Amino acid sequence: MFDIVEVEFKGHRKLHAKNPEQFPFEIADPAIVAVERGQDLGRITHLDWRPGTSSEEQPSLVIVRRATADDLRVAMQNRRREKDAREIALQKIIQHKLEMKLVDIELQWDGRKMTFYFTADGRVDFRELVKDLASTFRTRIDLRQIGARDETKRTGGYGVCGCSLCCSTFLDEFKPITTQMPRDQFLPLNPSKLSGVCGRLKCCLRYELDAYRDFQRQCPKLGHPVQDGVKGRGCVEKLDLIREQIHLRFESGDTERLAPAEFQEISDWNSEMTRADFIHLNLQSAAPVPPPPRDEEPVAPDTTEVKAGERVTLLAGGGIGLSAGEDGEEIQAGTDLSVPARQGASKKKRKRRRSHRKGDKNVPSGSDSNAPSTDD
Repeated sequence: MFDIVEVEFKGHRKLHAKNPEQFPFEIADPAIVAVERGQDLGRITHLDWRPGTSSEEQPSLVIVRRATADDLRVAMQNRRREKDAREIALQKIIQHKLEMKLVDIELQWDGRKMTFYFTADGRVDFRELVKDLASTFRTRIDLRQIGARDETKRTGGYGVCGCSLCCSTFLDEFKPITTQMPRDQFLPLNPSKLSGVCGRLKCCLRYELDAYRDFQRQCPKLGHPVQDGVKGRGCVEKLDLIREQIHLRFESGDTERLAPAEFQEISDWNSEMTRADFIHLNLQSAAPVPPPPRDEEPVAPDTTEVKAGERVTLLAGGGIGLSAGEDGEEIQAGTDLSVPARQGASKKKRKRRRSHRKGDKNVPSGSDSNAPSTDD
């Protein structure tokens, strides 16, 4: 006989209950349980405390008696009443213009309480809805907002593995699942592959996590350098937990699979190596980095020696000559301004044109300087 049993109610809701009368229950036996307000019907899913659960807190539920055939018929009638209540509740939600999704309805076995489970993106003010439902069904109304995982747990379903959902069969609580867990198991971070029916990360990502992490403690990290006398230098490419092997890839293109014990024979790695030691080892084994290309030395600007009294001239090769000295003192000035050769040629053409114009002024009007002379 067991003083504590586990009872499952509708929606895969499992709770522990006291068995003071020492009823000889078996798994899946129906029982009437005294709850907070009234009585409810459930089925026995486990005898005594389930492994992993805390036995310090005493359960508040108490087993009243075994369920009879009449009790089961009442439970079937309650299921039909829940379907009718769902249609009415959906209409009430539309009338009150509430942004909420009705997930499930649970009517207590004695009919003294009706619980409505719903999901919503934020907080919903459903006080008027509760009053409307209470006046319609003439019983205590309880509205509970649940999350995506609780919704899937109540509705049930099948996963991509072909089995019933873990949350609706044997999981008692939802433990946090992080994105680091698939990384530790070398799984691709594909949301469509890692998400379950609820849209969250799959709960089964925790099942083999400890085995992967224990194996990684016995193996080097990915990219750890190795040196083989025949194949040359290489590194760790992959860790295979199923076969308990370490995959190596060498610079020559060859690959090799070794057990953790065999790997230590060709490498200086050990399980007590810290991250700083790993980085130092990688720096030592890295190939020498070639020096950066040297920049071309800057070309010194052209300089021109000038004397006092000389004019500013534009050099054909580029640059400007300056004469800024006093009392015949010579100075040296330079500039990095270069003038293209075409500009220098154009300057010469301008000078020629100016000289031609000056020559034309000296010739009297009415005479052609280029015309040939004739004797009378």
